[in-house]
Amino acid sequence: MGGWKLTIAISLGLIALTALQLALFGTGEEGIRVVVRSSARSSLLLFGLAFAASSLRSLWRSPASAFLLSQRRYVGVSYASSHALHAAALVALYTVSEPFASGLDAITLVGGGLAYLFTAAMAATSTDAAVAALGRRRWRLLHLVGGWYVWLIFAQSYLPRVAAELAYLPAGLVVLAVPALRIARHLRARRPASSPLPD
Repeated sequence: MGGWKLTIAISLGLIALTALQLALFGTGEEGIRVVVRSSARSSLLLFGLAFAASSLRSLWRSPASAFLLSQRRYVGVSYASSHALHAAALVALYTVSEPFASGLDAITLVGGGLAYLFTAAMAATSTDAAVAALGRRRWRLLHLVGGWYVWLIFAQSYLPRVAAELAYLPAGLVVLAVPALRIARHLRARRPASSPLPD
């Protein structure tokens, strides 16, 4: 399965998971917080796979990395779908949790809101027609700047929590893996080809 069918399948799976979580934990604050955490982690995973796809392919030539690179667009839109669920869960939490609502400040709202704007813009331009309309250079700039900004928000959200709670360690490793893979790809591309051994 690939293409938009993959995006639809992932999105439907996330919706089903959300419904299951609400059925198990209720539609009150506890259940909504479960959905908030789950959707944040699925968003991070999908974003990481899409943003590091070309690096993974460059470093590891395998059928899996080839498939991921060929489906990067659809995995990226799946990330946007997951993050839309996350946004809906945050809005729901705002309506039922006074401590959460009172804890929001302008920096959080503006910083997080900009990440959602970048996510929406990247999803909306994930078609061949959008690439042609924007021009490849502007399209690449949007996705590069937007991708790194979204990564920064994930890093700010997860990395400070790792030291306090080991449950956040897997998410922290995903966050760190994204720049590590891109740096490794860059270093490998700059490394000169091995010289032949002398006779």
